[in-house]
Amino acid sequence: MAVFLSESDVQAAIKMPEALAAIEAGFRDYAQGRATLLPRISHLLPGGGGVFRILAATLPQKQMFGLKTLTGIPGKRLKNEIYFAILLFETGSGALRTVVSANYLTGLRTGAASGLAAKYLAREDASTLGVVGSGVQAWYQAEALAHVREIRTARVFSRDKRNAEALALRLRETLSIDALAVESAEEAVRGSSLVVAATTAASPVIEGAWLDPGTHVSSIGANSRTKRELDAACFARGRIVADSREQVLDECGDLRDAVEAGVVGPDAVSAELGEVVAGLKPARTSPDEITIFKSVGVALQDIAVAVSAFDASQRRGLGTDLGSEAAILHPSVSP
Repeated sequence: MAVFLSESDVQAAIKMPEALAAIEAGFRDYAQGRATLLPRISHLLPGGGGVFRILAATLPQKQMFGLKTLTGIPGKRLKNEIYFAILLFETGSGALRTVVSANYLTGLRTGAASGLAAKYLAREDASTLGVVGSGVQAWYQAEALAHVREIRTARVFSRDKRNAEALALRLRETLSIDALAVESAEEAVRGSSLVVAATTAASPVIEGAWLDPGTHVSSIGANSRTKRELDAACFARGRIVADSREQVLDECGDLRDAVEAGVVGPDAVSAELGEVVAGLKPARTSPDEITIFKSVGVALQDIAVAVSAFDASQRRGLGTDLGSEAAILHPSVSP
């Protein structure tokens, strides 16, 4: 029988450490051919209604498969509404097992993917964090990185100084990081061994000249052809690892620009994260190597974390029974 997991259910069921473990297993299974990603579908809604996107994946090792839908316009979504939803089915029967309200889960899985990338790609001694952007995703990025590296200091830049100060305060109070808001993206980036770009910028906000040798960059905001976070020099200087090679080359505006300008070639993405996790491609190759994790978000992350949350909710008795009557067909309806 299917259950509905509300935002509060999901928050009670799973935190960042569990999300990191789920993401790691999911990416490893995918690289080893034990999980699948289905082609994603995106459609711009008429009348400025934003995007309607469908992502799907199968996780046979977990005996589950599912899909995620997302809608709306970033920055313009209404409070207390559901814009992200996941449906999970079991592979044995094909039956629906849960419907998940996935606003929190989306932030968690996006952060967890970057945390996983940093686990394999960042220097072991990385302890300084520079954050460009101060929205919801910026917090999850910092939280995940703090679970895989011992971050001592952080500098946060945002066009909205109050938001930057609020994020810095949260980093101090919640993660015990010596964090402060700064006046420019350059000030946030220079001297940082870990750099996060979590923006909706249409033009690059981080320059390659600012990156010290050995820096690891997490760029998660440029998830469409109209968005750009990193300039071409970043890609020229860094080794690029992606959540999905095909999707970042197709969707990331900044990487597409660098390829079209001839700064990097169409083979610029050296590995997918799953290949690194599975040991099929190398992780960091030298202390001075600059590494870039380019992410647009893939269904593998959503379904892996949703399965983990569902399993935990079953153990803890969380969720609302959707009722057996929901599955009973009216006599006049044939399946």
